[in-house]
Amino acid sequence: MLKRKIYNELVSWKKNNGATAMMIDGARRVGKSYIAEEFAKSEYKSYILIDFGKAPKDVLDLFVNDSSDLDLFFAKLAAFYSTALHKRESLIIFDEVQQYPRARQLIKYLVADGRFDYLETGSLIRLKKNVQDIIIPSEEDHIEMFPLDFEEFLWAKGYTPDVVDGMLNHMKELKPFSELEHSVFSSHFLDYCILGGMPAVVREFIKNKTFEGTLDIQRQLLADYKEDIRKYADGMDQTRIINVFNSIPVQLAKENKKFQLSKVEKGARFKDYRGCIEWLEDAGMVHMCY
Repeated sequence: MLKRKIYNELVSWKKNNGATAMMIDGARRVGKSYIAEEFAKSEYKSYILIDFGKAPKDVLDLFVNDSSDLDLFFAKLAAFYSTALHKRESLIIFDEVQQYPRARQLIKYLVADGRFDYLETGSLIRLKKNVQDIIIPSEEDHIEMFPLDFEEFLWAKGYTPDVVDGMLNHMKELKPFSELEHSVFSSHFLDYCILGGMPAVVREFIKNKTFEGTLDIQRQLLADYKEDIRKYADGMDQTRIINVFNSIPVQLAKENKKFQLSKVEKGARFKDYRGCIEWLEDAGMVHMCY
């Protein structure tokens, strides 16, 4: 298991004992589903994971036909997934809930019922298309999940929290590293800069102890993100969004780190591209620094 900081936040949320559902929001492939299931396995007596990306019609129909009778709803859900549900000891995960907004709207009533805990994961959850025609439940807490940071990367490499904290204290106290320490940690940081923090890439690197295979995963991730633009950027200039997306690493690799629209298209104006940039930010694909 890749140790993630978000896990402790989920444990803290669980102590509230059903006061809210928890939404894990974040870009695709940052590890939301993985951490949700690991949390369920470790912290609950039983759990059900409903993946709305591939949930069968029989399950979706429960939210339409049986949501007014929660006794029947839970009985059918438990039967379909062959999983016993235990009061206050079971977790129900709505995975990729943006693909079925009706389930998210039901959270208000499920939380009020109080029998079980609810964890939602969502990619592109802030896009208008994925929240239209529903009332966002106020009974939702939110955590935004990101790729692994450098500290989590070092944990994945096998370093204990004490060692990583010691490295951090060196920097806080402006205490020089030994030559060996500096060489080792600099090497790891360079690896991290090359790999990034996407879990699938890091996992491949840790498994093989080489960069072999990681570039293919990175390329597939980029292809997936571009496919999301084509799929979800309805009514917008998808070509312009993809052009901005492609231009970002090229521009930020230069000495001048400013992002300039004129480098995307000659004569480009902010008013023509504002929606494209905001869409990428809402999708979690970029982070703005003004």
